[in-house]
Amino acid sequence: MKRILLISKDAESRTRIENAMNDEGHHVETVARGKDAVNRMSEHDYSLVLIEEKLHGQKGLNVLKEIKAAGYTMPVILISEQGSKEVALQAIKHGAYDFFSKPIHDEFVATVINRALEKYALEQELSELKQQAADKVLEDEIVAHSPAMIQTMNLARKVSKTDVTVMITGESGSGKDLFAKTLHMMSTRSGGPFVSVNCAAIPETLLEAELFGYEKGAFTGAARQHQGRFERASGGTIFLDEVGNIPMSLQSKLLRVLQEKVIERLSGMSPIAVDVRVISATNKNLDIEVSQKRFREDLLYRIRVFDIRIPSLRERKEDIPILAERFLAQYGENMGKNIAGFDTMAMKFFMTYLWPGNVREMENLIQRALILEEGNMIKGETVFSLVSEENMTRSPDYINAKEKVSSVAEHEEKKLIMEALIKSHWKRQKAADYLGMSRKSLFNKMKKYGL
Repeated sequence: MKRILLISKDAESRTRIENAMNDEGHHVETVARGKDAVNRMSEHDYSLVLIEEKLHGQKGLNVLKEIKAAGYTMPVILISEQGSKEVALQAIKHGAYDFFSKPIHDEFVATVINRALEKYALEQELSELKQQAADKVLEDEIVAHSPAMIQTMNLARKVSKTDVTVMITGESGSGKDLFAKTLHMMSTRSGGPFVSVNCAAIPETLLEAELFGYEKGAFTGAARQHQGRFERASGGTIFLDEVGNIPMSLQSKLLRVLQEKVIERLSGMSPIAVDVRVISATNKNLDIEVSQKRFREDLLYRIRVFDIRIPSLRERKEDIPILAERFLAQYGENMGKNIAGFDTMAMKFFMTYLWPGNVREMENLIQRALILEEGNMIKGETVFSLVSEENMTRSPDYINAKEKVSSVAEHEEKKLIMEALIKSHWKRQKAADYLGMSRKSLFNKMKKYGL
């Protein structure tokens, strides 16, 4: 049984529609005023809304606009007066699913309504499937077991269902680009393109042409028409990474795109409409940039309707072991390395290190450790050897941890030398060959360990 809301002051229309829908097994609720309908919709879920053209003190067309502006997705059907085709066409223009004119014919009304209900049910099913696919992407791509990341992901899920502009902030390497892609995949625009622009990587002289495109002959070397990133993203999402690097000369043009939904190619003669959701990211403090007159305040308001901050890796310690194991499995398989995991000191270091480069630094570090490691575990000394002294000293427990790793390494080395000497019946050359070192090096280590 579907729940239908009828907004009508005409008793005869109400009766006919209620009877027709009851016969079809649906439940109809009726209100006479538009404001009552909007209030009712905030409290209950409806599968379809029917609106009379003429209501008490309000036009049905205006109620339709209110419903659509509030973001409701169920189909809305306008009941127009006999012969008022202009109103009906305006209704379709403003998002109505369909319309029918008086006098009302029961069979026709039932057919139109049932068709609308079936379409809405399919759309909801598709939306649920997209959400499930997006959740699978979240599970596969984003590790979120820490409270900080769980909170961030909950915000992402909520805002993904809207079309507002989103600003993603966070330190370099924290995964802002991955979040932008995830927001797109969870949105109603997931079937459209996702176009990414690194505003810091494109020279200032080329950025305008790259964003908005250009006509043939716009400048030297423009041998053909070029479609900009905004045009290519139409129907989907554009991701402006490092948006704080956009020069002031371009910021006013970007503001116009956000306000008017149109772009102009370089040397273009007319504006081009674009239907784009804008997601931005930056590791800069744009409030400071505004105070220093390096970023427009009105543009900041436009691109930061909703703000999502990605926590740094040191703020989400619960995610560190899971991320480390994931990168180990991913790159170990790619490199054909059969490494089981990390030794105690390697994981201890991961948990105490401050990770100035965040997730990207961890990913790179584990790849390099896999290349160097020859055993079946990634050892603490291997990890230490790959981190710069400057970054290492940022970790509060680094000195203590380094000493522990060193002592563990010496203990293991002494054990290996003892095993080699026993196997070779204390013949030093044989033991040295077995260990892959010179006789002199073996002698020095025996002396060091009191052997």
